[in-house]
Amino acid sequence: MILFLSSCSNDAVYKNIKQLNYGTSFGECIGFCKHEVTLKTNKATFKCYSVYPTLQTLTSTDSIKGSAVDSIYSLDTNSFFNLPETIGCPDCADGGAEWLEVELTNGTKHKVTFEYQNEPASIKNQILKLREILHKNECK
Repeated sequence: MILFLSSCSNDAVYKNIKQLNYGTSFGECIGFCKHEVTLKTNKATFKCYSVYPTLQTLTSTDSIKGSAVDSIYSLDTNSFFNLPETIGCPDCADGGAEWLEVELTNGTKHKVTFEYQNEPASIKNQILKLREILHKNECK
């Protein structure tokens, strides 16, 4: 019975969140200054952007499965949607910024931007997993 309920709750979580977008950016850098990953269930799309027109945006996709994805999708959306859109001073003095945007299946979206490596406690576990996923697929 417990196994059945836990599998139902995972399905409910995945059905509630349509898409997650996570990224990092640095205002003053050379090369690829903005990195992001978009998760739709078990598919990840990675993009790396540069401020220089000579460097084209790099894009790749990968399938991601397992406990890392489950823990990301276990995000408490009620708490997340109550966070302010900006926390601290993201990318002040070129300290960098991170952001997480969640889109629910009903179309509601919320994006939270915060100082690089200074994530809000309520989304810390998800950010740690997203950082790991993003860094494994950094632009080469």
